[in-house]
Amino acid sequence: MRIKSHISTPVLLMIIFGIIFAGGSAYATRTLYENYKTERIALKNELGEIKNVLRSQQEELDKTNDELETVKSDSAQKTKGLEKTLESEKQKRLADAKTLEEKIRLAEIKAAETQSQARAREESAQKKFSELEEKVSKTTYSLSSIVAQWRPIIANLECEFRYGDTGRLYSKSSGSGIVIKFGNTPDSVLTNKHVVTDESGYGASSCSIKLLDANNETITSSDMRSSSKGYDFGYIYIGNPSDRVKKLTSSFPNLCPQKPSIGDSVVILGYPSIGSKENLTATEGIVSGFDGDYFITSAKVDQGNSGGAAILLKDNCLLGIPSFAALGKVESLARILDIWTAVEK
Repeated sequence: MRIKSHISTPVLLMIIFGIIFAGGSAYATRTLYENYKTERIALKNELGEIKNVLRSQQEELDKTNDELETVKSDSAQKTKGLEKTLESEKQKRLADAKTLEEKIRLAEIKAAETQSQARAREESAQKKFSELEEKVSKTTYSLSSIVAQWRPIIANLECEFRYGDTGRLYSKSSGSGIVIKFGNTPDSVLTNKHVVTDESGYGASSCSIKLLDANNETITSSDMRSSSKGYDFGYIYIGNPSDRVKKLTSSFPNLCPQKPSIGDSVVILGYPSIGSKENLTATEGIVSGFDGDYFITSAKVDQGNSGGAAILLKDNCLLGIPSFAALGKVESLARILDIWTAVEK
């Protein structure tokens, strides 16, 4: 049975177009949805990538911040250490400055003290010099008074040497000596060894002792001793001394207590073999050096006044016995044997 449609063609077309449009719209809608979904996934992926980039950048930023904090902390520590070092250096320099100031102050004080001490020493030296000048100016002794004081004990000696078997005279010697007495020993005359012995070392047969200021008293003796140790001194013993000799030896001569200094003045007293033997001679000089137990002197010693007395003028004391460098007939070098050598040896 055929049903008759009551729908008109235009309506039907509209329905058909509506269905077609609806289908097209649905497709379009679906397509749009698929595109939207695709785009959303793409956006999501892109957003994820952006988040990853941001996260990475944040991590880099955090790391950078950590490094900056570390650097900042290190810088703060270094700054603090530097400040501490600077403060320590400042304090040290202040202390050094104070120390330097103290040293300068002490140096100034020491310099002032040194200057004061120098002035004091200068004043003391000047005072001593003035006292010495005054002492020298007040010295009352003179060379003539010293010679007069020592003259009585200076003896003029002549010794003879004879052969023992025949008694024949074969040599003579002359010189000077000092009348002296040591303790319990006999009165004697201290002289040079070469006066009482010959060149071979044999002793004199006899010696005459003349005291020219005592009425020319002459004493003869054959009792002699001489040094066995090589020193140039010997003794002539007086067996029966006169009252004059006893008086001369009653007081011991003033011996010099200590060695002289180079430049000290001396006078040699004795009777030279050349010229008048009746008068004592005095020759002046200085102590010019030392040679063991001998003092070198510029004073002239002749072959005759050796063995006499060497007087140290500044102390007016007996310094020693005038002698010479080597035994022989010519006395070329004047030497003085230390009196203590003759006394002790």
